Amino acid sequence: MPIADPGPAAASGDTRDQRPSADGRADFDAAWDEFFAAIRRARGRAAQEAEREGLSLAQFQLLYPFAERDRVDSLPVGALADAAGVAQPTATRTLDALERHGVVERRPSSEDRRSVIVALTARGRRLLDHKRDLVAAKRRAVYESLEPGDRERAAGLLRALAAAIGERR
Repeated sequence: MPIADPGPAAASGDTRDQRPSADGRADFDAAWDEFFAAIRRARGRAAQEAEREGLSLAQFQLLYPFAERDRVDSLPVGALADAAGVAQPTATRTLDALERHGVVERRPSSEDRRSVIVALTARGRRLLDHKRDLVAAKRRAVYESLEPGDRERAAGLLRALAAAIGERR
């Protein structure tokens, strides 16, 4: 069996199979890799930005349920952990640091003695609102960078991918 010439892709360091497949799988695989590489780079930039602001990316992510809801400023720890998609012990450790930074405060629930309520402080609300504005600006910039036809397809494709990946709730 003859050895195939790897072509220019191999010379550039790209070792993926560059031949198109009949079903588009190779193109999908390459696009998948490119998309997740872009996500990793964006997360890295977001983490650096968050550190400059005094909070880690994980801390911002735990606060995100406060941004998703209509200006809710307090939630039980368990509900916050569930909404953020983290285990309650992870949320508790993260909340320890957030409390030290003056971003949240915890207090006993008036409805359930076993439950603890997490409340955003004024500083926490400012940080969260600022971060939400930055994310919205980035989302607008990405949307505006797309061609009009791609804009129309993007929402449906993102929803389909979220459902296929299993992250849609």
